[in-house]
Amino acid sequence: MNFSKSIHFSFVLLLIFSTIMAIAGIRGFLRLAPSIEYINKHNTNSLYYSEQMLSAISVNRDIDGFEEALNNAEKNVTESGEASAVKSIKQDYKQAFDGDKTAEEFVIDNIIELSKINRVAMHQAGMDVKQLSSVGIWVIVFLTLIIWVLGLAIMKTLHKTVILPLAELKDAIEDYRRGNKMRRCPKLAPSREFQQVYDGINLLLDNAVK
Repeated sequence: MNFSKSIHFSFVLLLIFSTIMAIAGIRGFLRLAPSIEYINKHNTNSLYYSEQMLSAISVNRDIDGFEEALNNAEKNVTESGEASAVKSIKQDYKQAFDGDKTAEEFVIDNIIELSKINRVAMHQAGMDVKQLSSVGIWVIVFLTLIIWVLGLAIMKTLHKTVILPLAELKDAIEDYRRGNKMRRCPKLAPSREFQQVYDGINLLLDNAVK
């Protein structure tokens, strides 16, 4: 494989790994977005409805507001255990508003349970997001290291197969121009292409001396 193909192949590898890193990063963020949206849309709403019910039954004694919040909470059920808590609240809230203290305590306990279920779900979702973020970070770090290694390999290849041969070629021509008629390019070049250039320059310099 000549030096041009080697450099081309190295750049292709670098581009491939850069693309993989970009895709991995984008995929990670796309997976994070639904998780964050899920937390905001469902669990946060359930907490809000629970607070409305607590306020309606404990402070305002507003049965209409309580029923509205309860209906919204029932429509927003997404976690295991929520449906059971909502069902228990629906069974006893009217007695609670009629003054039954036992029923009121029972309803409040179930509202608190409903709130707890959603807080636990939010915490777990947050942990999942954190874990996914950590995995994404390590993937990006790993791919970045690979790109650094490939980049250094390409720099080394360029230095050996392009920069040094061009420097030798420049030095040979400069030395000849300054009067050193015996200066020639090296006998061996790092690639077939530069060997052809070296041989051609050396032949021109030999003919110029004659």
